[in-house]
Amino acid sequence: MIKLTLNKGLQFIAEDEYNHKMVIDTTQNLGGFDQGFRPMDLLLVAQAACMGMDIVYILKKKGGKIDKFEITIQGQRAQKHPKRYEKITIKFICEGNYERQDFVRSFELSRDKYCGVSATLKDCPEFEFII
Repeated sequence: MIKLTLNKGLQFIAEDEYNHKMVIDTTQNLGGFDQGFRPMDLLLVAQAACMGMDIVYILKKKGGKIDKFEITIQGQRAQKHPKRYEKITIKFICEGNYERQDFVRSFELSRDKYCGVSATLKDCPEFEFII
């Protein structure tokens, strides 16, 4: 479970069940303090991190040696509210000693089977709101 607590302005502190904390914020002109991730950016972070962890884990399991692994992710948002992401582009950079087909297969397994964030974005979950 994740708990968000209003800190100041529109800034929230998110805390997970392990006591990890993160600042969620927005720009000053919208009432925030510009001191943390924006909510929509966190969606991109979750997607990239999920796939990155899968790919690195699988590639290492296949015997690959990774010297450098980076992911850049960018979302193109709609102009009108709710300004959802209409397109997300993810670029993976992996340097090291590994077979290219192992890297591609690790990516495919993450994208198609293991990454729960991808699966959630592909097939919207049921929401239950309690107010």
